Formats: sequence, C-alpha cells, structure tokens
Amino acid sequence: MVLEDTILPLYLKSLKDNPLFFSNLFSSKSELEKQLSGYLKEYFGLSPYHLQLFKQAVIHKSVTKNRSAGVRHSNERLEFLGDAILDAVIGDYLYKKFPDKNEGFLTKARSKLVSRSHLIHLAKSTGLDKHIVCDISDENVRLNLAGNAMEAIMGAMYLRKGYNFTRNRILQLIERFTNIEDFISRDEDYKSLVYQWTQKNKKTLEFKAIELESKSLFEVSLFIDGEFIAKATGANKKTADQEVSKLAINIFKIK
Repeated sequence: MVLEDTILPLYLKSLKDNPLFFSNLFSSKSELEKQLSGYLKEYFGLSPYHLQLFKQAVIHKSVTKNRSAGVRHSNERLEFLGDAILDAVIGDYLYKKFPDKNEGFLTKARSKLVSRSHLIHLAKSTGLDKHIVCDISDENVRLNLAGNAMEAIMGAMYLRKGYNFTRNRILQLIERFTNIEDFISRDEDYKSLVYQWTQKNKKTLEFKAIELESKSLFEVSLFIDGEFIAKATGANKKTADQEVSKLAINIFKIK
C-alpha cells in the first residue's frame, strides 16, 4: 500500500469540517507534496519553488463540489488552458514535421495526439493517476481523470514557465512514450469500428448515457439488437463511448 492510500482518505473525510483543507492537503511537510515534486522533476524537468498551481492541477472537482469555491480550487480551469496550449503545440509540431501533408491529414493527426485516449496513455505511462486528489476509487475512472490532470499540468506549466519551455517539455514527453508516426497512422476510433461492424452484420447499435452526478462522470451502456452488451464510465460522454466500444470490440473480437 502506497503512503497516499492511507493519507488521502483522512483528508477527504475532513473536507467538510476543515476550512483549511486545501492548504493543509499539501503542507510544506506533506509526503503528497514531495511525491508531486518528484513527479514534476522526473517527467517535465520542473523543480518549482511554488507548487500551488501544480497542486491545483491534480485536484478533481469531486472533492470540491460541495464548496462555494470549488471551481477555483479544482483543476478544471487549468485543464481548459492546457487543452488550448496542447492544441497549439501539436498543431505547430505537425505543420513543421509533415510539410507535404494536406490539411485533412494534419487535422486527423492532431486529433489523435490531443485525444483523451492519448492523454490517458501519457498519464498511465508516467503514473500521474497516483497523484490525483479525488473522491473516486475506481482505477479506470482515476485514469480518465489523470488524462484531464495531464492537460491541467500543461496549463500550470505554461503559466509558470511560458510557451517555449512548455512546448519543449510536452514534445519531449510525447516522444518519450509515443511512437508518433505509428500512433497517428493507427485507427483508434473504437466507436466507429463497432458501428461499421454492426452495419456490415445488419445489426442495430444503441448507446445510452446517463450522468452520474454524485461522481461527476458519464456512464454509457451499449446495446446491440436491443440486448445489453457492456457499460463503461468516463469523465465525459465521448470518453465513455470509446471505452464501452472497446469492450464490445473485445467481446465480439472485432478487427
């Protein structure tokens, strides 16, 4: 059992009663803070003296939803900023790397490299899910949230270090864990694969989504010919659609 598995529940339990929760969560002597500092140094070459923005980048709204300042303390705003920075970095990178490719290729390649599945891949490869502060224990869901936190860290890095530094660190991270040319040539639209398979086999396909308000997640159930096949959750409906489609592909061995 890692240390945060014992520390974190105690903090979450005291959330409603302790007005200093967020400042105490990462106190100067906190083991969680030391682990986050080590993570930032290893994967982004960062040794920030002030960790406040990076601490916020790993806090999910599930631990702030009942607080009036929840939006300010969670990582959603940083995720929004990081998403924009990542789009710009990848767009610039692809434009220069593939001078002979048309707009359609560049758009498709960018969508893959900034996709939720790729962010989750980076988060899992670096162990970012172990640093997420949330009121959710499901490992798969935590990976989805870690993908969001990856963007939030990029946003925090941009605010602290500027665009050029952030661009270089993002590309170094991607090149370290992703074979870019192989990745962008691979078809990973699981929902489209399931749709094509059902069309080919003259079957009906239906996705039913509900929002799990208590967990700030979406749950999608997949039905083929009216029969329930599988269900999955995700931080948004698109992610949940892809996850449940991946399960269907494994069940029916779709290629």
